[in-house]
Amino acid sequence: MKSSTDLTSTESWDQLWSQPRSGGVASRVKQRLKATRTWHQLLADLLDSTGREGPVDVLELGCAPGSMLLQLHQLRPMHTYHGLDFAPEGLKTARRLLHAAGVPANLRLGDVRTAELPPVDLVLSFGLVEHFEEPGEIMAHHRRFLRPGGVAAVTVPNYAHPALVALLRRFSPETLATHNLRVMSEDSLRTAFASAGLVDIVTGVSGGPTMPNSRVRPDLSGSSYRFAARTWNACSGLLPDGWPWSANIWATGVQPG
Repeated sequence: MKSSTDLTSTESWDQLWSQPRSGGVASRVKQRLKATRTWHQLLADLLDSTGREGPVDVLELGCAPGSMLLQLHQLRPMHTYHGLDFAPEGLKTARRLLHAAGVPANLRLGDVRTAELPPVDLVLSFGLVEHFEEPGEIMAHHRRFLRPGGVAAVTVPNYAHPALVALLRRFSPETLATHNLRVMSEDSLRTAFASAGLVDIVTGVSGGPTMPNSRVRPDLSGSSYRFAARTWNACSGLLPDGWPWSANIWATGVQPG
């Protein structure tokens, strides 16, 4: 299903998550990359953004295929983790992954705009709000899952650099069609958080330049771009962070009360 404000659909995500995932030696090498270490530090900072000592309840919105919940648990295993996603196949993939890793997590099938869940201390999403025309509306739904004083924390990928937009227009137009580039700045995220009624908003950027490669053209040019993008991403850690663009933009905000 897809509404007029959605840039993706359950069917598109199920198709994406049903594709084979990389693993083995490639995954072990990835763990050693500077970009991965930078990402894990950002995740740890977001997990600690509540400022509370001891275990907290954490909810990830858009949790398929489970890889983020796995990373979060590895970083802070004392917390209680919950996940919500509207893609049935993606949620099945998440359940299999987390069960195989021995990660206890409460996963629910549902839409962030209509689901009813108990309030938590920390609501996270990674690459979710940019898939909607109205990010402020989606941030309001992040907020409604929070206890008073709880924290909403999001990251969005940074695809808005003109050079990257030109490449995507040629080799991955579906990426442009399914991502709202207007939210990909600190000012835009701050505006979305403020419009949702969150306070004490903090924003920042993280990581070196990366190139998306999951929705390329189904032809030789797309395959060539995917190979080049993956090679670029593997080597981007050699570049200064944030040059010529940053990989991710993040923000946190507090539920008043």
